[in-house]
Amino acid sequence: MKKAIVIILGISFLGGIIFYVQSHNNKPIYDETVVRRESVTSKINVDAEIAPAVYADISSELPVLVKDVFVEKNDRVTKGQKLLTLDQKSVQAQINNAKLSVERAELTEKKARRHNNWKLLKPEDKKSIKKATEQARQKLNEVYAQASRGNIVSPIDGVVIEQNIKIGEVAQGILMRIINTESLEVNLLIPEVDISKVNKGDKVIITLDAYPNKKIFGTINSIDISSTKKQNNTYFQAKVIVHDWQDIQVLDGMNAEADIIIQQKKNVLVVPRDFAKKDGQGYFVYVNNDIAQKTKLEKKYFKDGLKDDNFIEILSGLKLNDQIFKLK
Repeated sequence: MKKAIVIILGISFLGGIIFYVQSHNNKPIYDETVVRRESVTSKINVDAEIAPAVYADISSELPVLVKDVFVEKNDRVTKGQKLLTLDQKSVQAQINNAKLSVERAELTEKKARRHNNWKLLKPEDKKSIKKATEQARQKLNEVYAQASRGNIVSPIDGVVIEQNIKIGEVAQGILMRIINTESLEVNLLIPEVDISKVNKGDKVIITLDAYPNKKIFGTINSIDISSTKKQNNTYFQAKVIVHDWQDIQVLDGMNAEADIIIQQKKNVLVVPRDFAKKDGQGYFVYVNNDIAQKTKLEKKYFKDGLKDDNFIEILSGLKLNDQIFKLK
């Protein structure tokens, strides 16, 4: 029995030494700081993409052969510069076809109007016949307009980023896309759950994937009222005006991320986030209510306000210079 008492006393003595070492060496068992004043910035992080505000899709109204192509992808062009020439024989064939369509439509309408048949037709049938004639004439005018040009020219200054046509091919669909590189802007995809927090005029901090160490600053200029779907999630698109691209070479289609500043408070009471804890009663910090025993820490709850990555605002429960602790 005496031996057991000696062992227990020995363990207690050893534990006291360990506690003493932990408490009195250069590595305390807790960190400490004080309640202070800082700025707190609440923000939303969203995906972003670079896109031009001014661009032109070059197409032909007629499925005709292309005789010459004068520009390639990445070429810089000016407004009015010749891009391609249409084959005139092919254009003339389109004119002839359009004329035949007008003649057939007019003949159909004339037959319908003969011998008082027109009065017997239903209103919707009359409308359909007249519309067919109007459309045929409109098509012929479009063909004449295309034929009179012969050459397709650039409507804007910019750079050719798509070139989908070669000599001898039929001009159909989008032949080229030209963008004005000076009009590049940032498009944000804002999740549906966050859109109510975002407003026109909010400040934005943009980081391009290609330049992770650069910060670009802008302002939300507009927010689309219609939504878009991406991977079964709903987003709203917002456009950002960039104040200064600095010395960055910005290209169409670049990916980025953006922090939208939705609220900011300056010079407010805060605690660092890593010192604050939360349980069922709310946020709390550890405080020392016994100066004689620095290791006797207790919870102290506070009412929280605005939060960011670094700080939590204190609305009540703590005051300036209160000492707070964080167990290691």
